[in-house]
Amino acid sequence: MDEILFLMFGNHPKSRKLYEEARKVIEILKERKEISREELAKLLGLDLNNPAQKKHFYNIVSPMFNKVLGSDRKGRVVYYHLSYDIFRVYLDNLRRKGRYYLTGEEEKI
Repeated sequence: MDEILFLMFGNHPKSRKLYEEARKVIEILKERKEISREELAKLLGLDLNNPAQKKHFYNIVSPMFNKVLGSDRKGRVVYYHLSYDIFRVYLDNLRRKGRYYLTGEEEKI
């Protein structure tokens, strides 16, 4: 799991402080499959009505978007879910960019 967290957050000391909470988010989503934003914040012990805690919540969740986390809106409520397809697309793009920048070759489609 640390490798996935590294891809999302990097290795900066401030980012590494978010690893445990991000790990908890992933575990919650693996267990529940889908959860509302407010309920997820509550399980993390954060109040989205408090600006500082809301910022901390999004510091945890934002790097996960377009890498492992998807969201759906149902009315006014936002639900989060894990998506292997999003992760696969992210890795494919990373692999293509790596091939281009490291070898100078573009992938033939």
